[in-house]
Amino acid sequence: MAGNRLPRAFECLPDIRRSIGQRKPAFFLDFDGTLAPLVPRPELAELPEVTRELLDLLAHDHLLCLISGRAMADLRSMIGLDNVYYAADHGHYILGPPGSNVETEIGPEDRHELEAAAFELESRLHHIEGAVVETKGVSLSVHFRLVAENERPVVQKIVSEVVEAAPGLRVISGKLVEDLVPALGWDKGRAVLWLLKRLRLEKRDSCPVCLGDDSTDEDMFTAVRTWGVSVLVGDGDRDTRAHYVLKDCDEVASFLRALVT
Repeated sequence: MAGNRLPRAFECLPDIRRSIGQRKPAFFLDFDGTLAPLVPRPELAELPEVTRELLDLLAHDHLLCLISGRAMADLRSMIGLDNVYYAADHGHYILGPPGSNVETEIGPEDRHELEAAAFELESRLHHIEGAVVETKGVSLSVHFRLVAENERPVVQKIVSEVVEAAPGLRVISGKLVEDLVPALGWDKGRAVLWLLKRLRLEKRDSCPVCLGDDSTDEDMFTAVRTWGVSVLVGDGDRDTRAHYVLKDCDEVASFLRALVT
C-alpha cells in the first residue's frame, strides 16, 4: 500500500493495543530517520536525550533492539545504552547486553572481496565531491547525500559495476546511500526473526513492533506482517508493507511513550 494512504499510528492506538492483546511488545527500532533526524553526514547524527531516556525506560520492561545499517561500534556509541540489543550492519552483526550470551555475525570470515570493493570504490569515486565510502566490518556504505544531484546517477552506476564484479556481495539501496553486504540472503527481517527465536519469544506471547523510515526496513515489516505491528516513519510517499505511519522522529518518541503507558 502507498504510505500516504496508511492510517496514522497515533490515531489508531486503541486498534494497535487490541492487536497486541495480552502479548508483550518487543521493539525493533531503526536509528537514522526514525529515532534521530537525518543529517548530511552520518557522523553528525544525534539522538535526542529525551529519546535516549525513553529507550532506557523501554528496555527495563521490554525487549528493545536497535537495528541499523551503521557499524556496531558506531551504533552503540550513538545510543549509549548497555541494556538493549543491537543489530548493526543491517542485522548482520547482532549483540546483546552483557550477560545475555547473544552475539552473532553473519558474513564470511575472509573479507578480501569486501576490502577489494572498498578500494575500487574509493579509487573511482574520489573525484566526485561529496561521495563518501564508509567501511563497517561485514559491510560498507557509499553515501552520496552531499553529491550534486546530476552526479548521483554516476555514483550509483559505479557502485552497480563494482558489485557486478563481486559475486559475494549485494547492494541494499537506502536514502541516498548504497550499502554493500554479503550476498547471503540476510536482512533486517531475518535478524528480527533470529533474535526472537534466540530469546525463545513465541508468537503467542510476544508481539514485534517494528519502526523504520527507509526501504531497507521493508524486510522487517514483511517479516512481522501477519503477527506484529509495523510503522513507517516519514511522509509515506512510497509503497510499503507497514501497517501504520508516523510523521517524524518526534512523533516516534511520543508514540512509543503512549503505547507503553
